[in-house]
Amino acid sequence: MVKRKKILFLIVGAVLSAVCIFTLFLPFPKAVARAEENYRCVWEDGEETSESYASAFSMLQGIAEDGTIELKYGTHVGRITPGEDFYAYNDALSKGSLLDLLLLGNGELSRIERAALYEVYGGTAYYSADAFRYTGERVVRENFKHPEKVVLLSGTLGRSYLSQTGAKELRLASEAKFSADRLLGSRVEKITAAAPYCAENDLLYLDVAGQRRLLAAVPTARKLTVGDCDYADEGALAACTQLEDLTIPFAGNAKRNFGSRYDGTFAWLFSSDGFLVPKTLKTVRVLGGKLVSRCFYGCPYLQEVNACGLSAEDVSDDAFADMVGWKCVHSSNGNLILTGKYSRHIAPCGCTVFVRG
Repeated sequence: MVKRKKILFLIVGAVLSAVCIFTLFLPFPKAVARAEENYRCVWEDGEETSESYASAFSMLQGIAEDGTIELKYGTHVGRITPGEDFYAYNDALSKGSLLDLLLLGNGELSRIERAALYEVYGGTAYYSADAFRYTGERVVRENFKHPEKVVLLSGTLGRSYLSQTGAKELRLASEAKFSADRLLGSRVEKITAAAPYCAENDLLYLDVAGQRRLLAAVPTARKLTVGDCDYADEGALAACTQLEDLTIPFAGNAKRNFGSRYDGTFAWLFSSDGFLVPKTLKTVRVLGGKLVSRCFYGCPYLQEVNACGLSAEDVSDDAFADMVGWKCVHSSNGNLILTGKYSRHIAPCGCTVFVRG
């Protein structure tokens, strides 16, 4: 019996050895495929080159606006045209729903295509009741602590989520629910959005039933010009702690008095557990609406207000009474109540310019 076992072991050993030796001469499919990957790159001067994965990766910049893969060598820019699956991935990762993202993972992508997608989207946290992340292969649920960018796909963010992650870019999908208090304490420098949201010039609006609401602004902004809108949310600019110069279509929450909910106080825009008008804000231009009594309450550091576009009857005599740090006021109402000693003169537009000191 022992002899038969020894013979059997010898036979099995011989077979295994033969198999191992034979496999030494076989290619490794994945390794060989990757080693042989070469990509046709067309440079801006018309030159065409064949790039290996290593050379292409060393020059990888990301994804161009036309969806091609962008390389850069010195000042020279080249493009690699990807396959159809790449365009589908890019489309889903840039503007797809959570379902679109979770269905990714079966596409035929080259190594440089995966690298380009990860370069662009690897630092993004996709949020919809929980955080998700693209790994370079697929989108998975993951508590991404420090994303560069946050995409709010649906629902709302926790109040301190943006400030805790330190994200510098925010994108809102059409199903997102967003309010300005989510930006408090954050480092967001850029906001983009899908309809019904509209992001323009560092400002975020919501378009509903033919009317536009001012929702929020980029917290790091130093100068803002609010576009034409009908309403402004309370605290829309409260996160803007570095703001120095502001132009607004009206003071308060609306162009005109619309009833009991109307608030014409300028500091409405900075209201969040009190008035948070930043000390850095020195110059304001008001293009329309009304300046109600005590309009600039809570603005002791504001120095200059230009309200040239308003009629005299739309500017209350005591609209600037609480603006104790003022230096210059430009107003169509020449009977303003102001603190301190000042001189006045008539501007070419017909307004009265009050200058302190």
